[in-house]
Amino acid sequence: MFKSQKINWFYAALILFMVALPFSEALISISGVLLLLSSFFYRKHWSDILSFKNQKELLLFSSIYLVYLLGVLFTHDRKWALYDLQKNIPFLMIPLSFMIARQLKTEQLINLLKIFVVAVSSSALITIVGFYLNNETSVLRAQEFGFIHHIRFSMQLVFSLIILAVLLYLNRTKSRHGLQATAFVLMLFLTLFLFWHQSLTGILSFLGTTWIGLSILMFQLKKRKQKNVAFVVLVLVVLLPAAYLYYAVNRYYDVDKIAHEELEQTTKNGNPYQHDLADQRLENGHYLGLYWNEPEMKAAWNTVANLKYDDRDQYGHQVKETLARYLTSKNLRKDAEGVHQLKEEDIANIEAGISNFLLARKGISLYPRIYVSIWEIDTYLKTGHANHKSLAQRIEYTKAALAIIREHFWFGVGTGNWKQAYHDAFVQNQSQMDPAQYAGAHNQYLDYMVKFGLIGLLWILFAIIYPLVNTKSYRDPIFFFFLISLLFANFGDSNFETHVGSSFFVLFYSLFVASGKGESRLPLS
Repeated sequence: MFKSQKINWFYAALILFMVALPFSEALISISGVLLLLSSFFYRKHWSDILSFKNQKELLLFSSIYLVYLLGVLFTHDRKWALYDLQKNIPFLMIPLSFMIARQLKTEQLINLLKIFVVAVSSSALITIVGFYLNNETSVLRAQEFGFIHHIRFSMQLVFSLIILAVLLYLNRTKSRHGLQATAFVLMLFLTLFLFWHQSLTGILSFLGTTWIGLSILMFQLKKRKQKNVAFVVLVLVVLLPAAYLYYAVNRYYDVDKIAHEELEQTTKNGNPYQHDLADQRLENGHYLGLYWNEPEMKAAWNTVANLKYDDRDQYGHQVKETLARYLTSKNLRKDAEGVHQLKEEDIANIEAGISNFLLARKGISLYPRIYVSIWEIDTYLKTGHANHKSLAQRIEYTKAALAIIREHFWFGVGTGNWKQAYHDAFVQNQSQMDPAQYAGAHNQYLDYMVKFGLIGLLWILFAIIYPLVNTKSYRDPIFFFFLISLLFANFGDSNFETHVGSSFFVLFYSLFVASGKGESRLPLS
């Protein structure tokens, strides 16, 4: 039997936390509690703790939770105020754990990072295997597979890539070919998975962090040839995504040229077509409003499909809308003939809620996600409808957030009041969204401004930045790029307003800041 005094329970709790992050929100909560309890078994001298010696930086960082507590003084909705306090408890619990516990050894820190990478890689592997074993029809469904929300997981994927890239670079002169090959394979797998999983927030964070990393590397390299190579790669990181986006937009707007007087007026069965010339919605460059004979389309569909015309699929979408868009995407008419030209796989796609045959891809292809985003914005601009359109809804969320900020610029609306404030802003903006779709800004910076105003946002930024400067922990390359990746990711979602997102950020922030002042704890040889 092991003797309890020889077991570093704090380190064991951290290992559990690393494994929990990509797998289970419930286990993350348990890990947080265990981390705090175990810190008492691995504590500093009580005199050091009570005097806040060498830990004032984490004390300042934990004051972010104090902002939420102060915001409760202005709340009109205790239910949502308690919800905010509960989900942001990591900002209090985790720094306190590191304030109580003794400093970890360098080897332990590196091992924790490696364990985290293995855990994330394992979660990604299980996710991709589960997707293909489930015989899904579209890679767009990939985000529904996995253990945690896809945006939060993409943040962990990007950080894992940062860890592997930095460790590979720092140890490039050492003869550890087996370990280096393993790290390179893991980097390749995680990069491919990131694009396969199609979280645009994660991909933009990855590209932005990569660009900054290459920029820094280019200035550090001494040989001109190496600088030139780094510069070319740096340019490609910008040009290739921009060129691909340009191609996707041009492809989307490669629209049929329609001569209205030449439109056929009857189906092959002799029934009249309806042509809605005012409907400018597109599918693969074909107008959705042309060549409609709904009675024929409905009768034909109900003879070939299990899910009937007026039914809804498992995602709540109307089959008739999906069918019309799918037919249009294949340049088929919305009549009996068009339906009968569908293959069995097309019918299965429509019943699965796939509205465009281009989206029925299972491999690594970013085009379906980009197409959906362009379609959402195009449809939103033409109709004003944003319901169930992720990117379009974000525009509505941003408009509502800015309306709230204008009225509560300095101190925000307070903890818990954001729910009602957003509801009122959507009504004031005359948003066409269903009230069930109302939500927050999906932007961490706007979210802080809504809740706490400019004063609160500035304090939160100070509480994050000052400890980095004072401890010089930003000099650690892994920690530096970790912060850069979150800087980008927080433009795409309010990550710190989720339990997984805040736990992920606060844990690694506390881990690196508590690792000591001045010099990096990692081997920077």
